[in-house]
Amino acid sequence: MVLSLAKTPGCLRASSASAIELVGRDGAVFVCPELQGRIFCSLGDELIHQFDVELLANPSPDEFNNLGGNSLWPAPEGGPFAFNYRHDRDEWYVQPLVGDAAATIVSANEGQALIEKHGVLTNKAAVTASITMRRKVAIAHDLHVPEGLALNGIRYFCEDTIIPNDELDAEQFLIAPWSLEQFPGGDSVIAFGAVAAPQGCVNDDYYGVPGDRIQFHAGGFTFALGGSARQQIGLRVAHAPRLIGSIDSERNLLILRKTAEQGGRYFNIADNEQPQGAWSARDLFSVFNGGDLGFYELETIGALQTCNGLLAPSLLQSETLILRGPMDELYRYLRERENITFLEAS
Repeated sequence: MVLSLAKTPGCLRASSASAIELVGRDGAVFVCPELQGRIFCSLGDELIHQFDVELLANPSPDEFNNLGGNSLWPAPEGGPFAFNYRHDRDEWYVQPLVGDAAATIVSANEGQALIEKHGVLTNKAAVTASITMRRKVAIAHDLHVPEGLALNGIRYFCEDTIIPNDELDAEQFLIAPWSLEQFPGGDSVIAFGAVAAPQGCVNDDYYGVPGDRIQFHAGGFTFALGGSARQQIGLRVAHAPRLIGSIDSERNLLILRKTAEQGGRYFNIADNEQPQGAWSARDLFSVFNGGDLGFYELETIGALQTCNGLLAPSLLQSETLILRGPMDELYRYLRERENITFLEAS
């Protein structure tokens, strides 16, 4: 099933009365407190992110309403400390703080916005904690586009922070911020990662192994999205990946996401039982191929932070760049700004 899409900023404004609009030269960044604190971007009169307006108008009373955009989640999804499984049940679910709760506006001006929401989270080990989830979003007015390139774009930064409001043993309540940025598309989209030593950089121990959809190249790898099956991969922290991205030949879009290793302790975030334990994987980025859902995700991942054995606030700093223009201009941008050439041969 392909989700219904809203394609205009006007539809988003009508759906999110308290949306904070950060305006750039070619578009805008929308920070939407009542839409679970999600972030959306537009270029001109087109929304770039996935936005399921039909689901917003007719939400499910007993299932997660995945509206799209850029959303903040607590990691891990699965394993012994999962936030998406109860201690006494096997069904996947989303806790109210993540999937239902609206955020409040702490501050906002023409260049940035700060929102947060408070509530409780319970992990699969049946440990409950009071948590604050905070998002600071700032628009960048410099796209760093080389002279002469006919590209429109928007760039923004997001600082996602998860703050424990209780004293918690960090060995019993693993948590880190995880930013899932969702875009419509499938068969026309190639996802990719820039990694100096790409062999072995991909962690495919999530579900739905992509197989030959993954191809390795000098300086990185490509991941052909689409098909009907859902798949997810991670990029290992140890390989120091520089970025992940996607190029969409149907929409003439290039999307890049960046984050730096935060320190602290990275752990396995995968949606499975994690039979080798919570410390069996350490990923900095992730890519989700939605298959029959008709969308994909470019994800950045934070790390567990502790102080004297207790859980401490954890921060994830991410950058998103969205460019639109002729494909040869997008490839030139990648060559000249990011030293990425392998996509043109893919």
